[in-house]
Order: sequence, then structure tokens, then C-alpha cells
Amino acid sequence: MNWWLYPEQDEFKEDYPYLAVFILYVIVVITCIAVRAVTWPGNKHVDFNFLVQSVAIPVLFLTTIVQMLSMVYHGIRHYTETRLLIAARQEYRVVSHARSNITLAGWSVLTPPKATKELALNMLKLEGEFPLATKMPLKIELEESFDFTRAGQAFNRVLEPLAGKLSQYRQIEALVWVRGGDESCSDELRRVFERQAIGADKITFLPECPDYTQITEWIKQSGTRVANHLLMIADLHPAEEESKWMENVTALFFTNYYVKTEGEKPVYLYQPMTGVNDVESKVPVYLRTETVSKPKLLWYTGLSRTEKYPLLEVLDENKVVPDRLELEASLGERSAGYQWLMLTLAADAIMYGQGDQLVAASAQNHFAMAALSSRLTCQPDYPEEKRYTLPWQAGGIGGLMLFFGLMLIIASVGEAGKTLSGWFITIMAVLLIGLFLGMGTLFTLYYGDKAYEHMGM
Repeated sequence: MNWWLYPEQDEFKEDYPYLAVFILYVIVVITCIAVRAVTWPGNKHVDFNFLVQSVAIPVLFLTTIVQMLSMVYHGIRHYTETRLLIAARQEYRVVSHARSNITLAGWSVLTPPKATKELALNMLKLEGEFPLATKMPLKIELEESFDFTRAGQAFNRVLEPLAGKLSQYRQIEALVWVRGGDESCSDELRRVFERQAIGADKITFLPECPDYTQITEWIKQSGTRVANHLLMIADLHPAEEESKWMENVTALFFTNYYVKTEGEKPVYLYQPMTGVNDVESKVPVYLRTETVSKPKLLWYTGLSRTEKYPLLEVLDENKVVPDRLELEASLGERSAGYQWLMLTLAADAIMYGQGDQLVAASAQNHFAMAALSSRLTCQPDYPEEKRYTLPWQAGGIGGLMLFFGLMLIIASVGEAGKTLSGWFITIMAVLLIGLFLGMGTLFTLYYGDKAYEHMGM
């Protein structure tokens, strides 16, 4: 999906000269009445023919001329309205895409020194002391085990709070990433599932830590089938190596078929904007989609200077998201797993009544952004074409008026009008109306094509 919108288009200014046209009609009618009164035979009574010749016929011919000239006016309007419609439908595509979502039905995180949600409370400054990287313990405390590796032990710990919830779902597909791990991690996770009575149809090991494009794939799949996805991230220090980033193990359960639980409200994760190279131009587009209303907090991690400062500048210009938290300031150097840990922290913030949340992350200079909320944002209405007079309609009216005018002239000349055949009248009607309709259609197509051309389509 290309996250771009057309520049704001100018609305059409309806400045049709109705008053001038009305005055023109008045002048023509008065002039024609005066001329016909002077040329009317003196020995003949004023009858219906007088009104036909002095009022009806001039009005019909004048209407033909007015409609011919107004085809340009209506063509310009068609051009403007077509541009507006193209821009509106592009915005609809982007907004409807941005508002597609998947439910984050459950999450759990394991961080030093133990599995707890205190990290989110501390970072939100709701309880305890705000964590700083210099004081933050970096290694998760795990007991030695002959049955499981450190990753397996961490999976056991992080899945304990989710076991009851996961038991309510079927056809769970699990993805697992372990830093420095291999395919054996899938087998170990399967043993953990068996130990905690969690059913999983499929377990896939990922050689690299996934980014938010994985969420995009799941949202796309959720439109066609029931999708239950469990993502396991074990971001652990390599053996016997010192690291300056905090170990973290995260479990996130995504579904498009949420099973309601009493006393719990779901968190909706909206379509991420991924693969962005130009933060300055793309983030304003993302904000215009209004996926969430008035997000309160931005969590971000892994951003380079060329991503971080343009992002903060855009947020300041749009006067949104007053509070921002950088994970590296509290957790140490950046790490691949932080982007998923960040989702759990944002979800915790929602549970603590801190409003809608934004998250931003970057991997290999590809910026990504997503929104979380406890409320569903409705999809926009599809932009429909406005009803207005098109050039071909003006041309058709002009041709019809010309036909009626000629018929009145023929009928008012006396006996000659009575000898006309029905075929002659029909052919003349088709020719006149068809000619003017054709001219109007050419105007319509011309201005419509110009609108598409100027909009780059």
C-alpha cells in the first residue's frame, strides 16, 4: 500500500451568472415583443401566434445559445469535481486500509529481574521510579534446568499468564524467534505448549526477528479466514557475551475472532505503516487517516537521527501526541525484540486508562508506525459522485430547445407546417438533439480526461 495523498484540491466556486442571464432574457423578450408589435399587421387581431413569435421562439433560441455557452462552464465544473473525486477516493483507499485491524487479545512479557507489568507502570510514571538505562538490570534471572534451555525456560514463564486464554482458541499458528536460535527452538516451544496444555496447529521458526510487516500479513489474512496467531520473541543475550541491551521475552496473541472475557476489553492493533524511507512526507499522511483519535503517547525504538527528529517535528507541527517515550533511554542499547516489547507496553498503557497509543520502530532504515486503541474506528464512507449538470446534458437541452424553436417557426407560418411528415420531424429531432448531445459529450470527455491527466492517472 502506498501511503500518499493528493494535495488538497480547490473546491468549485459556483459563480454562474444567473442574474446576467435573467437580465438578458428580459431584454430579449422586451425587444422581440416591441419589434413584433411594430411589424404586426394592423388589420390583424393579436392572437396566440403573437406570443409564440415574440416570446416563445426567441426564448427557445436564446436558451439554445445559453446552453451552448454554458457547456464550457459545466465542463470546468466537471474538471474540478473529477479532481476532487479522484483525491477523495485515494484518501478513502488509504484511510480504509489504515483502519483495518486485528485484535491483540493477550500479551505477556518477561523482563529483568522477573516477569511483571511494573515496567509499563514505571515508564508511564504511574507508580515507582522512572527506569533509566544506567540503573536497569539487563539479564533475566532464570534457574538452571536440564529439561529446557534458557529460551525454553523463558517461554514457560512468559506463557503462564496466557495459558488460560489460549485454551479458549483453536487453530493457533505460532511463530517463534530466538536470538541465535535454530529450528530446534520450534520443538522446544512445542514441549512448552504440551506442558501448559496449549494447542497449536503449526509452529514456525523465524531465522530473523520479524518486523511490523508481519502484522500487515495477518490483517490481510483475517479478511478471508479465522486467524489466531501467537508470536513468541526471545531476545536473549548470546552465551558468554556481554551486552548493553536488556533481555526481553514477549508473547503476543493476535486474533480476528475475539472471545469476550468478563472484566476485560480487547486492544485493537491497526494497520501498520511499514517500509517507509521518507518519514517527513509519510507520517503526515498516516496522521490524516485518524486511525485513532487524539493519541496520548508515542513509544519509539531503533530510530536513527534522520527518522527520529523529522518524526518529532511532524508531531509538533500537527500538535498531536504530547508525550513521547524512547525505549533505549530506559532499557539500554537498541535491540530487535524491543519493537515487540514496545507493543506490550503500549497495550498495558491502554489497560491503565492512558488513552490511544502510537508506536514507531525502525529496522534496516525502514521506518514503521502503528496505532493501538481499546475502541474501534469506523470505516469511512465511499466517496460518491456529486450530482451536477454535465456538458452533455447542457448540450442535450440546447439541441432540444433548438428543435422546439424550429417546430414553432414551421407551425406558425401557416399551412406549410401541417404538411410535414412524422418521419421528417423525427429525423430532424434526432439530428439536432444528437448533434448537440455529441458536442456536449466531447466537452465532457475532454474535461474529464484532462482531470485524470493532471492528477497523474
